[in-house]
Parts: sequence; structure tokens; C-alpha cells
Amino acid sequence: MLKALCISKSINKTAIELLESNNICIDIWDKINSPTEEELTNLINEYDILIIGVREKITNKMIRSLKHKVIIGSLSIGLDHIDKAYLSSNMIEVVNCPHSNVVSVAEHILTLILDASKRIQESNDLVLEGKGNRKFLSKKPSDISGKTIGLIGAGNITRKVVDFANFFNMKILCYTAHPNNHADLIQKGVIFVDLNSLLQSSDIINVSVPLNDNTKNLISEEKVKLMKKDAIFVNTSRTEVADVTALITYAEENKNFYLGLDIDVNHYSDLFSKKRNNVIVTPHIAGCTKEATDRTFIECAQNIINCINKINKDNNGISYVKKRN
Repeated sequence: MLKALCISKSINKTAIELLESNNICIDIWDKINSPTEEELTNLINEYDILIIGVREKITNKMIRSLKHKVIIGSLSIGLDHIDKAYLSSNMIEVVNCPHSNVVSVAEHILTLILDASKRIQESNDLVLEGKGNRKFLSKKPSDISGKTIGLIGAGNITRKVVDFANFFNMKILCYTAHPNNHADLIQKGVIFVDLNSLLQSSDIINVSVPLNDNTKNLISEEKVKLMKKDAIFVNTSRTEVADVTALITYAEENKNFYLGLDIDVNHYSDLFSKKRNNVIVTPHIAGCTKEATDRTFIECAQNIINCINKINKDNNGISYVKKRN
């Protein structure tokens, strides 16, 4: 029987049962804090399967220390917390969860867009300040129907946002590094354009891309200045995809530019300590709904099982357990 360890204590019963029914014995991390690098190095050699979140970093040093083949199940879409050394190593297999939180993140994106366009946050604050009259709004609310939305990235989340955009009868622009791989989106009314054209033409902009060498600082200070001064910009991807400081500066200079961010805010506590009517920030919660969390554990468990079956098949039916021993 294979040995698995899940770092998250919130793994659900269905995922546990799925693993156990496939001869995988699973332990749950029982300490309060996440494992240290040294602890992770030991765990990756002790267990056949390690289920981790984005806080757990799998380094090149850990991968080089492996004494047996191991499967890493990441409870995430992105894999930027795992060193690229795994790509060239025959000692480690990595699976992620690209589908579980798609709906949840897309709903959060739509919420940030509607919050900005309908002036929800500003209106609520005015009421709390005793100014419960629409005349105090900095700008009248606006509709998103008929507006142009620019989508950066063409993955699963973007595809769901496209469905929402079509419901609101929006013109849909999209920038992706590989438009030929997503030609089916044309049938949904998507128009592929270059990044600069998208930023200059869109009333609403959303970024949904993984963090890698090509997307780090994709929305640079230079790119930020290309946006309309009354646009809505949303980012629920990794923080490093866009220049946060440049975005905040642009929002301060242009009071009708609205910013919706769902990012890790740890390094920007000072920047976000000031309240701004046209900026709303959530601490990277878009994909953390109860439903998405449950789906993620189940998807991760199933992908681990699929990975084991593939290893067994590639080894002419010799089980992963026997190969491990």
C-alpha cells in the first residue's frame, strides 16, 4: 500500500475514501504550522505521495535529495511553488487541479467588476458616514452591458468569464500568447488582439494567467498607463503578474479608474492600509469557496490515482508499490 501525506487538515471525506479505495494510506499533517523546508525534505523521502498547497515550496534541493519516485499533488492551478527541476527529473511526478475552482474564481471576477461599476463599496461607505444620498457619489453607477471587456489569458477561467460576458452582451477582446490554440473561442464572439490594443480599447480588463517567466510583470508600469482612465482592471492571478504599485498610483491619479485585486497582500500591507473609493482588495480568496475547496481535494485525489495508473501502464503493469520497494 502506498503512503500519502496531506498537509491540509481540511481534506474532505470523499477525497480520503477515494484514495483509500485505491490502496493509498493517507496521513494528515498534525502540526499547527506548515512544514519547514527541512521537514518537507524529510517528508518527501518518507512518503510516496505528498499533497501540498501553494505555501509549501518544493525546491531543487529537495528534488535532488529524492531516493525514490514520489508524486506531488498540488491543491492549485499554478505550479510556481514547485521548482522547474521536476520537469527534467524522473524521480518526481506533479499533478495539479486546473478545474476545481474555475467557477468560483470567475464568479469572484464578475463580483469585483459589478462592485466597481455599480459603486457598491463607495455607496456602502457613504451610508456608514451618514451621507446616504446618491449625490455624494464620486461618479454615477454604470452598466456593464454593451461594454468592451478585455481578457488576458485564454484558460479555463477566461472561458467561464466569456460565458458571463456574453450574457451581458459585451464585446470580448482577448490576448493570449497562443491564439491558434484557442480558435474555438472565436465561435463565442471572442476577438484576439495584441496586448497593447486590448489595454487601450477595453472598458473592463481581467487577467487570468499562470505565473511564469513570460507573465511575471506582464502588466508593467508602462502597460498600466495604456489603459483608459475610467477603465476597470481586475487581477485574481498571482500578485507578481501585475505591477501593484503602478496600478495603485494610476487609481490615485485617475479617480474614475477602478481596481479590483484578489491577491496575496502580505508584501503590500502599507500600500493597502489607506482606504480608496476606487480600489477594492481581497486576500486571494477567489478560489477558496467551500464548494471549490471540496472539489479541489477530490480532483487532486483523482489525478493522483490517474498518475499512478499511468506509471503502472508505462512499466508494463508492474505496480507503483513494487517499483517503490
